[in-house]
Amino acid sequence: MDNIEKEKNLRNEFELKTGIKRKMMGEEKTQSGYAVKVCYGPDDIKDIDFNEDIGFPGKYPFTRGAYPRMYREKLWVRGAIPGGMMFAEDQGLDEVSEFKKLEEMGVIEGAVRTSGDFHNLATIDPDHPLVKYDIDNCSGAKFALWQFFNGHYADFLKHYMGRGTEGFILEMGHAVGAADSVEWALILAYLETAGKDISKMRGNMVNDPLHVQINNCMRYKQPMEVGWRISTDAMEFAARYVPHFRPTNGGCAYDMRESGINTIQELGFRFGNYIEYCDEMVRRGVRFEDFGPKPAIALSAEIDFFETICKIRAARKIWARLAKNRYGVDPNTVKCPPCNTNGAGNSMTCTQPIFNVVRITIETLASVLGGVNGMELKAYTEAISPPPHEASVVNKGIESIIAEETGLPLVADPLGGSYYVEWLTKRIEEDTMVLINQILEMGGMREAIKCGWVQQEVEKGALERQRELMELRRIKVGENAYLQLNDTPIPLPMLKYERPTVAQPLARHQKILMEEWKQFLAERDIHKVTPALKDVFHATKNDKNIIRPVIEAWKAYASIGEIMGVVREGLGFPYDQFEMVKRPDYVKYD
Repeated sequence: MDNIEKEKNLRNEFELKTGIKRKMMGEEKTQSGYAVKVCYGPDDIKDIDFNEDIGFPGKYPFTRGAYPRMYREKLWVRGAIPGGMMFAEDQGLDEVSEFKKLEEMGVIEGAVRTSGDFHNLATIDPDHPLVKYDIDNCSGAKFALWQFFNGHYADFLKHYMGRGTEGFILEMGHAVGAADSVEWALILAYLETAGKDISKMRGNMVNDPLHVQINNCMRYKQPMEVGWRISTDAMEFAARYVPHFRPTNGGCAYDMRESGINTIQELGFRFGNYIEYCDEMVRRGVRFEDFGPKPAIALSAEIDFFETICKIRAARKIWARLAKNRYGVDPNTVKCPPCNTNGAGNSMTCTQPIFNVVRITIETLASVLGGVNGMELKAYTEAISPPPHEASVVNKGIESIIAEETGLPLVADPLGGSYYVEWLTKRIEEDTMVLINQILEMGGMREAIKCGWVQQEVEKGALERQRELMELRRIKVGENAYLQLNDTPIPLPMLKYERPTVAQPLARHQKILMEEWKQFLAERDIHKVTPALKDVFHATKNDKNIIRPVIEAWKAYASIGEIMGVVREGLGFPYDQFEMVKRPDYVKYD
């Protein structure tokens, strides 16, 4: 059956189920299930107070933006993911040169988002049986400080990581709390070794150990207690010694949204996590005023245009309410944290990747109209592979056209006052606060996770999203409708990389990295490693902040698997959470 015939059958099935013949196939609801009317008017917002609910940009409750002049004062941070660079060696190219090429092209300016390789996310070494054939495929593998001064991309790491004290924003997007924190300590170790002042470091990291327990897909069997300990220690260390760095985004709403939940759950779970971290910092003696405004409100830019706009506006408002009512901050002096978005990976498709360019543009427009301060755009290859340079150029063009040609940045919150926008913003805020209070009544997000309630909600949400697509209640062009559009191939540049085979399980870039791993083990002084790891163990066991000992262990050339293995044992868990690797004989605690 060809796609045209499939399309006819889909439409016939829809009409038989609903009795409706019309052009739009999906339900007359928002992505999160809000039934919407044809038209909105004054009666729909009669309970909204301008000063309390809307206000002005840069002022409480920050519904309309974090800054008074918004984009006239400061455009959003234009981050870029140079994800395809790690495959440069497969093409006989140099990774550092490829990075600098993107800088020269203007694709990278001001900020870069890095992610973690599989072994980084699991906080194990690259020769671990679980990851050794997947090494260096998710992102650049970083296993030791040795790499910053030796190896095939030492120049790249020095060029890239060292810029965190030079007005360049380093965003660590591992999204796995323990992985973020231990690698952040690695960067601090490099900066100190290079003679730089870590107190000047700028940037941010996701560092949300709770959301991986919710998603489950990125947990890597890391016990919650391990992620919680090192992540909250990193938050405290940053608040005291690295004051310009944002040590957590307060809850990785993007990853949680990708698991299948709706907008209310995305915001509710995010702020549930945020409250846990703020309460912990206050317990440790860090003032809310010094920590609370630091975590950026990082959300998913979904394909539902107006719901995304209203979600961003509601998120700032919810934060302002919590700062005032829970932590007692004066609304006249409080400073709103930045709000960032990450393009919705769940909206991207393998079929006709050029349609993804349209989706990316819509999500970017929604983010700008919602008043974001930073964005990461998904590449048109998101559902297929890391981005080639061409995808990064396309995204740069999308942002630049919106910034320079459309006139959108001229007016702060140009949709403010729209009956529909204000109605939907208010509904999202109110429903989210109901969910947050429900979580607090359970004892907070950690307790809600421990009892399994949050995971059950995620599972139900994911099943419902899938049913919506299967039953044509939610339309995805080229996937469950308009299939005939796939019959005309529109090729786009794709990432070129060497694909491993059974006979050759490692690609060229992977072989280079594993040779360097062997070289690192052979060259380091194990007599320096042992006492450094011992200090990490005792700091962990004695409930002291472990970030300084971890920094010193990196300097002694301990590896990521060794450092985190010791932390795990210090908290009473196995050295290797997968129980596939034993603690080495040279790691001693006596």
